[in-house]
Amino acid sequence: MLDEKILMQDGEGLARTAVESGMGSKQLQDLYRLAKRMAERQLPYVEAYIKRQMDRSINGSVKGFMAFAKAFELLKKYEGNPVSFVRVLMYAAMLYGYCEKEPVMKYRMVAEPVIRRIIEAKNMSLEDVSLKLYGRNLNINVKVQNLSTSPKVLSDEIVNNLKNMKDFSNLNLKVWIESK
Repeated sequence: MLDEKILMQDGEGLARTAVESGMGSKQLQDLYRLAKRMAERQLPYVEAYIKRQMDRSINGSVKGFMAFAKAFELLKKYEGNPVSFVRVLMYAAMLYGYCEKEPVMKYRMVAEPVIRRIIEAKNMSLEDVSLKLYGRNLNINVKVQNLSTSPKVLSDEIVNNLKNMKDFSNLNLKVWIESK
């Protein structure tokens, strides 16, 4: 059996391609389940399924052409070892959510300490921060305990501090303050 790390890296590459090309996580999970059931006996069936999905992607009825193309490439790479191909798909299905949310996680790791510092400097407590990224629009929801200032003033201060940082300078930021 091939090194498990290589299988995981190939799976993560497929997951990233799936996210970038618009393939849904359910599509990837369906491909994994199909390959898992069929790999031992009928790998050509899996190949035909992938080709069919690629055809449907060209016509616009299914998203994720590049992900199906990458899956086809991996199928050829692991043609002599169907169990490894199934493991690559397993890793891809497992890592899809992580790859999808990775940009938001990076923004949160930078933004949360800044937000916490601003809030704690005003003798308030940060309860939670959540972020949603839509293209170049980043919405930040901040839950604060003991809110002692105007939510608008606090929101503007957070936006101004983040906009001065390289990571956020090219984003459209909206900060929503919730009080508990």
